[in-house]
Amino acid sequence: MNPDISQAEVDALLGAEGQGAEVIKPRDFTRPKRLSASQLEALCKQLSSCLPSIERALSLRGSGDFQLSLFHAEETSRTSFLSSLEERGFYIKSVSIDGAAGWVQWGPSDARRAIERGLGCGVEASDDAPLSDLERSLAGDLVMIIAAGLTDELGLSMTQGEDYVERRLLQASVDGAPGGDEQRICVTLELRAEGVQSKLYLYLPGVTPAEETAPQEGALTSLPDHLDDVEVSVRAELASIELPLEGVLALEEGDVITLGSGRDTTARLVVDDRPAGTAAWTHSGDQITLSVLDLSIRSTD
Repeated sequence: MNPDISQAEVDALLGAEGQGAEVIKPRDFTRPKRLSASQLEALCKQLSSCLPSIERALSLRGSGDFQLSLFHAEETSRTSFLSSLEERGFYIKSVSIDGAAGWVQWGPSDARRAIERGLGCGVEASDDAPLSDLERSLAGDLVMIIAAGLTDELGLSMTQGEDYVERRLLQASVDGAPGGDEQRICVTLELRAEGVQSKLYLYLPGVTPAEETAPQEGALTSLPDHLDDVEVSVRAELASIELPLEGVLALEEGDVITLGSGRDTTARLVVDDRPAGTAAWTHSGDQITLSVLDLSIRSTD
């Protein structure tokens, strides 16, 4: 057999070397997500809708004419937040949101430039030296206006806490507080003004998903607890073709069978021999990975 194949198909078989490597973040099955993709998208739209009013509040209080935009939002955890910090080189304002701990993280140089801009001073290049007491106070006032606008939009009550520039002190305060829920929503905002562009990271507790659809009366809305640890077979079928029996019997080692362009082919997800959706396949290092495109199976099936 040995049919001719195109260079594009050769590239696909070899992993499309030479293309820009995309950062792939595998799903952590030990820490299930609470928000579906559609719920997270709705949350992002809700948060974006309140940013103009926060911009006006900053301007009215003399904190500067900043433009805010939502850069990213994702689920994370308290442990992941703490482990991501260096020992120094950050400014963090702690807040209490409905009784649970939350934090606002800002790089010292970004905070210093924003403060200078808010005061009407010329913005100069700043290093990552710890903020002074005065700078911490001014930065705290600014981030509290922003955090209050977001939590008000989400219907959460917030009170101001301490600020931190050392991880050991922050860790001690977390260790001394009640355990509570590990889940956090990390909201990344981008602040822009003349000569200033920075990112502000807010770790918010207590954000719960809204119901996407009203459940039917008497229907199961979640998986029974005793089934959580039951293992099922999940496989991905890349493609299939039909060959005449004569062709199958004529196959030899080294023959190449063309299935289609690797860039366009989607895999079919199968759970316990039942079709469950589709996924795009790619590579992460020497591993093949799948990005789920759609699902046709639910916990109540």
